[in-house]
Amino acid sequence: MSVTTGVEKNFPLHTKSGYREIITKAVCGSAKKFFRYSQQFATVDGSEANQILGTSITQMRLKEPEIETGGDRIGVRVNGIFEAHIWYAYNGGRSTDLLRQAIHFEEVIPITEYEGQILSITDAKATVIKPPQTQDAAVTREGKIKVDFELGVYVEVIGETKILVKVVSPEEAY
Repeated sequence: MSVTTGVEKNFPLHTKSGYREIITKAVCGSAKKFFRYSQQFATVDGSEANQILGTSITQMRLKEPEIETGGDRIGVRVNGIFEAHIWYAYNGGRSTDLLRQAIHFEEVIPITEYEGQILSITDAKATVIKPPQTQDAAVTREGKIKVDFELGVYVEVIGETKILVKVVSPEEAY
């Protein structure tokens, strides 16, 4: 047996329609995108590279994403940094060296799946779904090193939205 308080007397459990409107935070849009970057590097001492012996990616970091709006479109600006390590041969293959280079990236990911019933956008989140990987590494005609990288990012837009909830009395629930 339930006890009725003064508040419940002023606000009955059932609304006329049998539903209540609740305002809550929810994921209101999302998208994922894969990016490909091409970068050229000069060797450490200015010598001409002959061969790429290996590559590695470390130190991947994303900064806080920012919401971009324009007209009826919405997107999320993501940027970050990772470090490329490139081991190469030079001097006719008689010497080797390691090149370490920070790679900065910035992209705007348009939100493709977007629920337009948002009261206000409150936040954005970004997650790396494919860490940066070397797709190709080659020595150019000028003796520089050209490396192609690829990475994937998933973003979500969080906003305040309304949901309808059916109101059921405890007696109706069972």
